[in-house]
Amino acid sequence: MKLAILSTLLATASAFAPGQQGPSITALAATRAVSKAAPKKEAAAPKKAAAAPKKAAAVKKPAAQAPPGLVGALPPVGFFDPAGFAAKASPEELSRYREVEIMHGRFAQLAVLGFIIPEKCAYDGSFGDDFLAPTGRALEVFNTDPLWLGLTLAVISALETVRLIETEPGTRTDAKIESLGWRPKTESEYINYQVRELQQGRLAMLAFAGEVAQELVNDKPLLVNLQDSGFVSW
Repeated sequence: MKLAILSTLLATASAFAPGQQGPSITALAATRAVSKAAPKKEAAAPKKAAAAPKKAAAVKKPAAQAPPGLVGALPPVGFFDPAGFAAKASPEELSRYREVEIMHGRFAQLAVLGFIIPEKCAYDGSFGDDFLAPTGRALEVFNTDPLWLGLTLAVISALETVRLIETEPGTRTDAKIESLGWRPKTESEYINYQVRELQQGRLAMLAFAGEVAQELVNDKPLLVNLQDSGFVSW
């Protein structure tokens, strides 16, 4: 009996005894604790890789260079070969191209005079009123004097054939006139002569094409066109 009473008293006393002092955890404290305990966020993902470098600018091809010993490369165009014929040609072929260019230029210079002189004769009536009639154009020769035209072309063709037979590639532009004393004494001046002939031949080829085109367009002689434009007067 005594033991039961003693147990009841001890239980009652423990109810009024102060509890163990410990940290008071509030909701705010709990939130802070959780925040501190949470691991730090991973470092931000690295920025996007730097943009790939721009493509290197296209390398400009160097201008074509004239082969050694080949004259005629003059400013502003320099060695003018837009179609790349020189780049594809062997030295022998390139030499032939230059010979052909020179001969075409010589023929074109004669052809330019072949327009002007007959038309001047027709204008003055030197060979009668029916010469190059009715328009007075040089192209009228195909209608008025086909026989003379045919003979002229035949003689030119025969002379060209003889020239090709008697010459070798590389020497076909030699007109055999150096004995007349026209060749300059210095090499630099001789090169200047070659350049002049080449440039005059190129200009003559363009001029001849222009003469033909102009007379086909307006049916007027070249000299009349020049007179109407104020370039010449008779």
